[in-house]
Amino acid sequence: MLGSMIITSLMSFVVSSFLFYFFHPKAIQFGLVDKANHRKLHKGNIPVIGGPAIYIALVCVLFFEQKFTSDVLYFVSCSGFLMLLGVIDDKINLKVSLRLLSMIAITTFLYHFAQFKISSLGDLFALGDIHLYGASLFFTVIVVIGVITAFNMVDGVDGLLGCLSIISFLSLAILFGLNEQFKLTSICVCFIAALIPFLLCNLSILPGNRYKVFMGDSGSFFIGFVVICLLVVGSQSSMHLDNQVGESDSSLAFRPITALWVMTVPLLDMIANIIRRIKSKQSPFQADRGHLHHKLQDIGLSDTQVLIFISIFALIGAAVGIVGEVSNVSEVVMSSLLILLFIVYFHLYSNAWKVSGLIHRLFGNKLPVS
Repeated sequence: MLGSMIITSLMSFVVSSFLFYFFHPKAIQFGLVDKANHRKLHKGNIPVIGGPAIYIALVCVLFFEQKFTSDVLYFVSCSGFLMLLGVIDDKINLKVSLRLLSMIAITTFLYHFAQFKISSLGDLFALGDIHLYGASLFFTVIVVIGVITAFNMVDGVDGLLGCLSIISFLSLAILFGLNEQFKLTSICVCFIAALIPFLLCNLSILPGNRYKVFMGDSGSFFIGFVVICLLVVGSQSSMHLDNQVGESDSSLAFRPITALWVMTVPLLDMIANIIRRIKSKQSPFQADRGHLHHKLQDIGLSDTQVLIFISIFALIGAAVGIVGEVSNVSEVVMSSLLILLFIVYFHLYSNAWKVSGLIHRLFGNKLPVS
């Protein structure tokens, strides 16, 4: 199994690397680029090809490693549709309503044909599992839209979406591995391998800065969808992507509350921004400069420092979730800790200037002159 995982990971890395190299000039010719504006402070027009490159790399790995069962085929088809939706959105900026309707349609399709559903929230109040029954479809749709939106929202600083995605997939790989679901572990590791070439290009680590790329909506839609699919597969008796239907039903990899800890930063950032926008009588989907990475930039941190700060925060959150799962800490305790974390986070998020001095001292910066 380890040998197979190494081979497929190398395949994922090589295919992804080649596709970023191949798609880069094609995207410029086609006009699939991100242009600077009042919210986007980069220089020049940057190709947004993260979605197609990583999607094709993952499909190649699945074709090599997995039997294309109906569930796997549905997963590949629906994630491909969402990726293409993102490509179109990157090109012509689709209406929010059309994006939402597409996500609703895909989730509803998977719910009925692949048993992709959130049916239980776990034992959050020490009174037994909370089952959703008739509300399962509605809740599943809301969660899918929420997770995709959360990953889309954090894509605002070079390397941030890539690093947060790697942290989520690494956490899932550990959780699946501990539960001996090695096919799912392999998918997570291959996804990480496919993201490494993106980070090298996105962070301009390659010599000459010739292949700068962005993830784009195609990438954030695809990543968010894959993350929520794996979270549902791991925490619910639901869709099967590991060809082990009998085993998957008998032993879930982790509890539903742990799934939230795996994506701590995207989750907290999304909820805080939705609350802020509603309080300001704005649309929850109205893009602005109010995200965590914008707040940190506004108090004077460099993009690199923002990336390091948020990535460490995400690592700590994911580690808490994994330790809580492995140690079998009560779901009531884990959910209470997450709520407490959000309350503290929202207070600091709303008053970032009050802690700017502490954050600058963490990086050894000179305090900005007011």
